[in-house]
Amino acid sequence: MMSALIRFQQWTWVVMVVAVGLAVRGAGASEVTVKNDSFVSGQTPFSIQVGFDPGERAAAWLASPCTGTIVAVQVLWLSQSGGTGQSLEDSITIYAGGVFPTPGAQLAVLEGPVMTDGAMNEFRYLDDQQAFPINVPISSGQVFVVSFQFLNDPDPANGPSVATDLFTGCQAGKNGLFANPGIWLNSCSLGVSGDWIIRGVVDCHGACCLPSGSCSSGTSASCASSNGVFQGNGTTCGTVSCPQPTQACCFPPDGCLNLTTTNCALIPGTPQGPGSSCQSVICFPRGACCQANGSCDDDVAEEDCTAGGGTFQGDESLCSGVSCPQPMGACCLSNGNCLVLSQGDCAQIPSSAWAGSPTDCLDADMDGTADVCELLCFDDGDCDDGDACTEDTCTSGACSNTPASRPFGDIAPPGGDGVVDLNDILCVLDGFGAATVCPDGDLVPCGADDGIDLNDILAELDAFANVFACADPCP
Repeated sequence: MMSALIRFQQWTWVVMVVAVGLAVRGAGASEVTVKNDSFVSGQTPFSIQVGFDPGERAAAWLASPCTGTIVAVQVLWLSQSGGTGQSLEDSITIYAGGVFPTPGAQLAVLEGPVMTDGAMNEFRYLDDQQAFPINVPISSGQVFVVSFQFLNDPDPANGPSVATDLFTGCQAGKNGLFANPGIWLNSCSLGVSGDWIIRGVVDCHGACCLPSGSCSSGTSASCASSNGVFQGNGTTCGTVSCPQPTQACCFPPDGCLNLTTTNCALIPGTPQGPGSSCQSVICFPRGACCQANGSCDDDVAEEDCTAGGGTFQGDESLCSGVSCPQPMGACCLSNGNCLVLSQGDCAQIPSSAWAGSPTDCLDADMDGTADVCELLCFDDGDCDDGDACTEDTCTSGACSNTPASRPFGDIAPPGGDGVVDLNDILCVLDGFGAATVCPDGDLVPCGADDGIDLNDILAELDAFANVFACADPCP
């Protein structure tokens, strides 16, 4: 085997190089290509280095310009004729810096890179299925090594192989070579003319302003995934001022401005929540309000409706367009049964009485009648107070004994019918000498004398003729 000191050959070219693999990179503002070489496609010369045997490696010592993550490696791969087709090579390895020319600890390995002739080959994954991205944390100023290992012996007359630049010469301490049978060497001392065109791509960390107005630190890619705005490589949250988000701010009587929560508090106003805006928020809605008793009021402010125990039906809603839930309560039936219904539904059942809301059909004393129904009436007879001068009525299960107002002499039927007529005269005549037959017929003297006599008959006849000897007995 030829000594590594004498077997390197090179051809000098200036060509336009295509970029292979770069189409898949999610390059962001924070990514920096780290290199030693001065190669620029189509502008600066380079040399193809073909003196490698299988298993040997070319390696570039690089220094990260920032704290971040190594996300890709690049290798310029060229032949003299060009277009030799793709070549499966052994591996590309990222190492810690170590002590030149020996790399440090292995950080990541890309097995079996497929190299394309005439191109700057970029790799962002450790596998050909692109399931495992290159992701090596790195600190600012930290030295790392990118090493390319050959599987094939480059054709000495054509290549393809790795290349070096010719612009700055071979820089000391930055270019290494692993030669068989197994030793790391300084490639500059072996006559290699320039720096290896082998590079790393570092995604630098920086401050990220998030939509919430807060700040986090990370790469531009992670910032973009959070819908943030990357503030630049090397920036920190302590050195940037992130814009604060605005939201709709409502203030009386009917104002709205898009402000930060801090500025909204200065008015003072009420912020409407993240993401809100005055274009979509209704600050002071008014509409129909369903009350607890089932009634409905129009043109009520939402806060007033809620404060009063009602349920707001929406901005610009009308009672004519809503159906308010009716209160429920015990509906007592005359047969002793009980149902829980609304007042309107209960009223449709004959001889029923609604006990009000909220009541139920509980029968705690287990007497067969709901407790609340035991307090209700079902006809006027349940309400009779025995007073001829009152009108007894049972309405919606409740008794009332309203004082009656009737003309003097209006005694038939008992309690009167509002007029003095023949029935009243007949009542007095039938009760002559027997007051129990006509209970109200004892008319005179005013205050009665406990019997129906001629004076009462004459008084009734006077009343029939609209001549009143006494005042209304039921004032």
